Amino acid sequence: MQYMSEAEIDNISSITGKTLSSEPKVTITIQQEDGETYWEGGINGHFFRIKTGEPVAVPKSLATLISQSAQVRYESEVRVRSYRKSGGKKVS
Repeated sequence: MQYMSEAEIDNISSITGKTLSSEPKVTITIQQEDGETYWEGGINGHFFRIKTGEPVAVPKSLATLISQSAQVRYESEVRVRSYRKSGGKKVS
């Protein structure tokens, strides 16, 4: 197996950064969940920490990532809701 050098990893980061900065911006407001004051996530080595409850302009692909993240959280909550209601017992 051939490993990437730090320079190669940095180049991927730079390419990603350039791509993100050239994308159209979308203004979004991330709703606070479970007392979280920040949303944190990353795309190919570029990490973001965005304050919840405030409008912010982000690259379109980051807005998509945030939206998908919220959808996965919602779907996960729906799937475990009955399990939690039953005190952790198997439900059919």
